[in-house]
Amino acid sequence: MSEELTIENILNKYELTIDKLPPDIVGPVLTKDEIAFAVIEAIAADNPSNFIGVIDRGSYIRVVGERKLILNKDTLERVAGEEIRFPGEIEVRMSAFAGKIEVRGDHIMWYLER
Repeated sequence: MSEELTIENILNKYELTIDKLPPDIVGPVLTKDEIAFAVIEAIAADNPSNFIGVIDRGSYIRVVGERKLILNKDTLERVAGEEIRFPGEIEVRMSAFAGKIEVRGDHIMWYLER
């Protein structure tokens, strides 16, 4: 994995304050590790208009999106620099999520129904 996948780099790029939350929040709550940081970078890459940022909550990090976020397996593996078991490896790092979730072999989507 890239050395750039650190909590410091993630927070420098994407950290939000609680007052910046959108009303229609979606996204995972992840335990902090390099795979989680790769998830955040992949979500940011795949969702340029819906990804808002992250909130540091100590031992976990909340990913904040508006209405819909998609995590594509291909993007995640490119960012992580390794094969990721999908589904499986992301869900064990996800202690909670906002919205509904769809888990497929090629993507995970957090969304709100219209």
